[in-house]
Amino acid sequence: MPTVYSKLWQPIAAAYGLQALAGCVFVPLQSEKYFDLIGATGHILSAGISLLGTSIYQHIAAGLPLVEYRPPSLQSFAPRQLAITVAFSFWAARLAVFLFGRIRKTGKDSRFEEIRVNPKRFFRLWLIQGTWIMLSGFPVWLTNALSPNATPLWTTSDAAILSFALLSLGVEILADAQKSEWRRQKEQGEHNEKFITRGLWSISRHPNYVAEVLFHASIFALSCRSLVTPGVPQSAVLLSSISPVFSYGILRYLSGVPFLEKAGNKKWGDDPAWKRYTSTTPVFWPWARIYA
Repeated sequence: MPTVYSKLWQPIAAAYGLQALAGCVFVPLQSEKYFDLIGATGHILSAGISLLGTSIYQHIAAGLPLVEYRPPSLQSFAPRQLAITVAFSFWAARLAVFLFGRIRKTGKDSRFEEIRVNPKRFFRLWLIQGTWIMLSGFPVWLTNALSPNATPLWTTSDAAILSFALLSLGVEILADAQKSEWRRQKEQGEHNEKFITRGLWSISRHPNYVAEVLFHASIFALSCRSLVTPGVPQSAVLLSSISPVFSYGILRYLSGVPFLEKAGNKKWGDDPAWKRYTSTTPVFWPWARIYA
């Protein structure tokens, strides 16, 4: 088994372990309030474990108390490892704050209406979230599995990719902020629009999802700068590529766009304004075909 794969058990254990533990707590309570928050926390935890897991394991194996553990200096890691871990963790932290703030305000998530009362199905969903963490985290985990000395030097190409990742994250934040502000204005009676069609939402019906897919594609591209090197199996790149493909597939065709489009059609299917919006604004990629 190649060394780059031998370290993956650590973040995998962290990802599934946290979700399983949370499932044991919240399934009996029939509560989804912390589902997204713990999912995002799993991203951050597993990313950190992929970077520090080996040193933590060596510390424990030496018989030393965990409370006495001190992480290695930042200089002991490659710049790309630090950049990809921090960027990915920031994305997850921002997502956690946004989603938890939303459910605190609404009190519930309509996606869980039938699931929360079915213990087996609800617990299975927590484990599925662990799989989401794993598939999304592969680019980060594989990059951090390499020895810093085996990681290519940081270049202007890396800086450009990281800049695009941050730009994509900024677009996602802006899209969410625009919708939140739209909702605030609606609640205060400043407009009576049924659905948002302004700002980024005028060029895509789901601009936040578009930006999230582009962010994961950027993280994958950054990981390739390390994985396409001598001594690293080509399958590592394929494994890393699962992240953007999975993100696009699940958002565009499974839990994201289809769910929201179905809800929109149910509410406003006969509304001329909705028909005009859906016939002139692409469902996903801006300026693409309407159904792209």
